[in-house]
Amino acid sequence: MWNKRKAVAFRGGLGRRAAAFCGGLFLAGGLWACGGRAGSGQSVAGVGLPVAVADGPSARVDTAASVSASVSVPVDCLPELPMPEVPAALRTPAERAAFVLAHFWDGLDFTDTTRSRRLDFMEQYFVDFLSLFPYAEPSAAQAGVVALMRCAERDTDAYRLLAGLAEKYLYEPNSPMRQEDYLIWFLEEITRAPVLDALEKRRPAWLLSAARKNRPGMPAADFAYLTRDGRRQTLYGTPSAERLLLVFYDPLCEHCAEILGELQRTPSVTAAIRDGRLTVLAVYADADRAAWDSTKHRLPAGWQVGFDAPGDIQRHRLYALPAMPVFYLLDPAKTVLLKDASLPEIISHL
Repeated sequence: MWNKRKAVAFRGGLGRRAAAFCGGLFLAGGLWACGGRAGSGQSVAGVGLPVAVADGPSARVDTAASVSASVSVPVDCLPELPMPEVPAALRTPAERAAFVLAHFWDGLDFTDTTRSRRLDFMEQYFVDFLSLFPYAEPSAAQAGVVALMRCAERDTDAYRLLAGLAEKYLYEPNSPMRQEDYLIWFLEEITRAPVLDALEKRRPAWLLSAARKNRPGMPAADFAYLTRDGRRQTLYGTPSAERLLLVFYDPLCEHCAEILGELQRTPSVTAAIRDGRLTVLAVYADADRAAWDSTKHRLPAGWQVGFDAPGDIQRHRLYALPAMPVFYLLDPAKTVLLKDASLPEIISHL
């Protein structure tokens, strides 16, 4: 059974003090007073900062909720984290963002469990922290992740809470902050951490392995499939236009039907197929042959439609398929251009 895309509450906006501070990244001195507010989902005025509005070992304990439940102090009574004071000599946004990321958590003692184990407190600052990443060089953002997770090793429960937040915001299919590069940085730390045992590291290790597969710029993993008319074909043997849209779907998934219907109704997509600029290959990678046989002709005649009869996609975990449908955009050589992209991302790329 495929994972279905589920409703998950994500914190939006930057905290008021963090928002004002982030505005200051663009000035050598002083801060801009920006109007973001925790949980509001509003953009940061005048700054243009981005805001957050299964296979394998999938079972996990909701440690974030259980840890938070053990702390009863009202969040409004907790002292805020002091924002780092950026030296005036750091002039560019990238330099200032790098400094903030390096010192963002300096004001939190992870042994102060009234704050470090408090989900609502940690979640808002975690979102603020992630919101700075686009303004820093990747090496500086990664260094900030390493610094955070190694400081958190002082309290195992706080570490588990952060690990859960990283998965929620950077891996969950519906998260507006989802970003595989950032996720990899966190997972590399989590799978290394001495504070977690081997069992706790199984899921992060699987997520890390999946994240490293079929990344943009890499050759897509080849596989064999059965066509609608009963022929054996492979991904690399599939004739392709300028772009090949590889779609993994579930014929019994209502969400898949909704998204694939939207794909069929998108003028730019239909025009690209008609003009020979786009090939669509929709593949069902589960084991219910009867479900595929009874639905395969419902998809457009201009699409290639396949069934993973050998079962290799799941057996060898060739692709990460967190929730159906999953889109990969490939070039004619089957090099990955977009991985697990949203429909709007696909459309904009076309």
